[in-house]
Amino acid sequence: MDCGDRFFFAVFCLFRFSINIGLLERPLVVGFIWGLFTGDYATSLKIAIFFELFWLDNIPAGTYIPPHILASTVAALALTTSFGFTEAPQIMVILLACLPLAKLGAWLEYGLRQWHNRGYNDLLNWARKGKSGDNLPQKLVARSIFRTLITSWLFFWTSTVILHYILRIFFHKWGGVVTSVEMQWSFLWIAASLGGLLALRLRKAYATFVFGVVLFGFIILAGLV
Repeated sequence: MDCGDRFFFAVFCLFRFSINIGLLERPLVVGFIWGLFTGDYATSLKIAIFFELFWLDNIPAGTYIPPHILASTVAALALTTSFGFTEAPQIMVILLACLPLAKLGAWLEYGLRQWHNRGYNDLLNWARKGKSGDNLPQKLVARSIFRTLITSWLFFWTSTVILHYILRIFFHKWGGVVTSVEMQWSFLWIAASLGGLLALRLRKAYATFVFGVVLFGFIILAGLV
């Protein structure tokens, strides 16, 4: 858990609203770049696929602030690298522990928006006075980006440090139980994709899902796999 992890997260937070390059905010891209730095492409991309599927139905529209996908994704990548895990059962615990950070990150962004709005009156006064030589708009934008960078860095550092110590205690006491669980990445990806499936609001999709669950349960109980 070094400064590089926190800087990595803080910089990528700017791609949500400050620097509009949409693809760089996606978990798959973050996972790929994380793999470049760590050399563990397989684990990084598996984690990225999980979060890509889990937040599939969250589309930013209007004033809606979507869950902060990067908060949970980067935290999970950093904690997995810190613990040196590569197996699905252990990483599953980290994924579940990092999911709430997406909602906390959205609340943080709401607070940042309210904070940035304080400069709105200054901008109105500047426009009314018509000071063409004053660079107030540039100052407001630079100040907003700086606040987002620093606040995101502090949020990520605090949350990951807390989760790191909590998970270290958890794995110390129940690590043997976790490793004994027969969990595969395919199961995690299927579970993560349910949110996007249920968001379709289509009865046929629900019926297909229920049929698949029943069929899969029958196959398992019959011992066919």
